[in-house]
Amino acid sequence: LEISIRPNKPVELEIGNFTIHNNSIEDSILISGPFVNSFGQWIFQDSSKPIIKKMEIFKKWSNEKSELTDNFDFGYSKYGGWNLKKINGTGFFDIINLNGRWWFVDPGGNLFFSLGMDCVRYQSATKINKRRKIFSKIDNIDEYDFYQNNIKLRYQKEHNVDKLTLKQNQRLKHESFIDNWASMQNKRLLNWGFNTVGNWSDQSLWFDPKIPFVINLNFSQTGKNWEKFPDVFSKEFSDKVKISAIEQCNKFKNEELLIGYFIGNEERWPNRSFLDLIINDQENSETKEFVNHYLNKNGDSYQVRKNLTELLSRKYFNTICEAIRKVDPNHLILGLRWAGGNIPDAVIKANDVFDVFSLNMYRFSPNKSLINKLHALTGLPIIIGEFHFGTAEKGYAPSLVPVKNQYQRGVGYMYYVEQAASMPMIVGTHYFQYLDQPVTGRFDGENYLFGFLSQQDIPYPHMINFARETHKRIYLIHQGEILPSKLLPLVRQEN
Repeated sequence: LEISIRPNKPVELEIGNFTIHNNSIEDSILISGPFVNSFGQWIFQDSSKPIIKKMEIFKKWSNEKSELTDNFDFGYSKYGGWNLKKINGTGFFDIINLNGRWWFVDPGGNLFFSLGMDCVRYQSATKINKRRKIFSKIDNIDEYDFYQNNIKLRYQKEHNVDKLTLKQNQRLKHESFIDNWASMQNKRLLNWGFNTVGNWSDQSLWFDPKIPFVINLNFSQTGKNWEKFPDVFSKEFSDKVKISAIEQCNKFKNEELLIGYFIGNEERWPNRSFLDLIINDQENSETKEFVNHYLNKNGDSYQVRKNLTELLSRKYFNTICEAIRKVDPNHLILGLRWAGGNIPDAVIKANDVFDVFSLNMYRFSPNKSLINKLHALTGLPIIIGEFHFGTAEKGYAPSLVPVKNQYQRGVGYMYYVEQAASMPMIVGTHYFQYLDQPVTGRFDGENYLFGFLSQQDIPYPHMINFARETHKRIYLIHQGEILPSKLLPLVRQEN
């Protein structure tokens, strides 16, 4: 049994009685609730961070609406590109290397650095079933979505939120708030200087879009696979990929604000001995036959296995890229969003079939030695698909990269993005994520305070202020004309 924690403030860890179970066990709630109110705010043992009352929430909503009328000049083109640097545009997003620096190019020809926000969406459910005593005033149901119910209260059409109770709003039709919600998110992102709606965002922002966006395509590996690595030489896999590409890409092939497609996220098969799984599989398959033939012909050695891994990976990626480009030749393929960089070199090399190499990297700044290695192995520009900074307060865990407080989260954002932009091969950074998770945990229990918004639909001003300052400077930093921030965020909290 191994217990590992990395707290950024003093903690006490109490380990209770140990028992052995044959089956999976359910959540154990050891103290009496409730812990959250009907707006999703933590109300248990946190007097230093008092909850915001209902009318205060309404007032903050009203104030934000008036503040968003302020205009901030980020020096952007109409697509979010650099209005001072322009080449010939193609009418769609492209990629280019100018004098050793990589850039996206927006449809009008302006150089473009992608400043993205992941998970701009209105779904944020938490589990209720068998955890009922955690909550106050919640029916005995399987899931509940505090954020969605809060924004229904705010964005329902043709209703005055000051005159409606929460229960009345919950009874209104689900769809009636989405247009107003989507309009507000577009205003916010533009006002904060973001020029990209990032991965996992709601489809309401893709149709009649106001901001460039990316899409994560789903090529789910049903049928024969090894730790989600598909039977790449089978006709079944090829046919499924072609159908999926038509279904997902055809409707976007003429959309000028689409930057491009991701084809997957944080795959685990490269580090799961998938070659051995193929070789030792008791069932026959086209890929197993190919692998056995290759090893019989070339011998079974470390170098041969590296070559085989690259060949199989390239076959996998090429099959998907060819299917996408046949349906949609206009848009970039942004690769597979790898996690952290712990990827075999042979798999990395095969990524050169994409237009961009994508990497999720949770650190205080991008790992420069790793970035240089990835670029050298693929020759591709690189986009950071996920990073974040969180803090522990109001019942929340501190996130993957914890800092001292809300102000230091803003410092962390500026440092990370500006350090990334100073690297000539990085063409964008996408923040994960827009919204705090439910304090009672998302689908897997994770509960991080790391968003630009609280679950009550209230922005965090320090994150916004630092983001605006960074976004005003980003093009000069990427061009190499000014230096990035050297101010690291403080981490340690004291009781």
